[in-house]
Amino acid sequence: MKYGLLLFLIFLSPLAEILGSDKMAIPYPVWGQSVGVYNIFVMSAQAQEYKNSRDSDRNRKISLDGELKLGDNFSVSAGYGYVDQDSTKNTPWSGWDRWRAGLKTFFTFGIFSIGGGVNVYGPSVSEPWIGDRNPDLLLVRPHLGFVLDFGKVKFQAFGLYERETDSKFRDPVQDKYYRYMEAGATLSYETNSNWILLLETTYRMSVEDTIPAPRSDSFNLHPGVQYKVGDGGRIFFSGLYGMRKDNTYDQGFKMGYQQMFSFE
Repeated sequence: MKYGLLLFLIFLSPLAEILGSDKMAIPYPVWGQSVGVYNIFVMSAQAQEYKNSRDSDRNRKISLDGELKLGDNFSVSAGYGYVDQDSTKNTPWSGWDRWRAGLKTFFTFGIFSIGGGVNVYGPSVSEPWIGDRNPDLLLVRPHLGFVLDFGKVKFQAFGLYERETDSKFRDPVQDKYYRYMEAGATLSYETNSNWILLLETTYRMSVEDTIPAPRSDSFNLHPGVQYKVGDGGRIFFSGLYGMRKDNTYDQGFKMGYQQMFSFE
């Protein structure tokens, strides 16, 4: 009995260290929807590709995003970027991405937290008409998610719904328009050094009578790291591996810099 208890304590000690009660900042996801509220700005560059014998698609994007907390439970955010899109089946184009404005709320109950909000994306001023898709329409993206915080180990998950809408947030006049659901999760582990290990996944599925498009659905795996620099800064790098045969993109990466700040 005594030796059994000793072995149990030896086994438990590293697990207790990993699941310690020290509260650290929730890592800001690289690919998925963030659930928490932050004072942060993020500069990022990403590249995604789809390749096979008949079809290819390439997307390059640089972005600047910022978020500002309103007290402990709310935040507002905004973002903008530049896109370079090339495809064998559609007209290549480059230009400014849709602007984004968002509002979030977040509440914590011990190790469990819950949050939700909505993002609104403006018209795609640079994107040409591709098939039946209308670049002049806005996008509305409500989301809901939760966080489990075990100290060095954290788990985040979210679900969202996106749809096209007109400038008055009503159904577009056209018969069909884009609508999809997305879900994802982020598992993170903060090491004793400056490294944070991340494993993210995202799943996207078109719903209802959305305009059909080849490879509109996707299931991606995103292994990555963040490295803490200075006071609140993090350099990050994360990959994209498509897990479906007809994925939207089958390979890619995203890298950049996050800066968290405080007014205290």
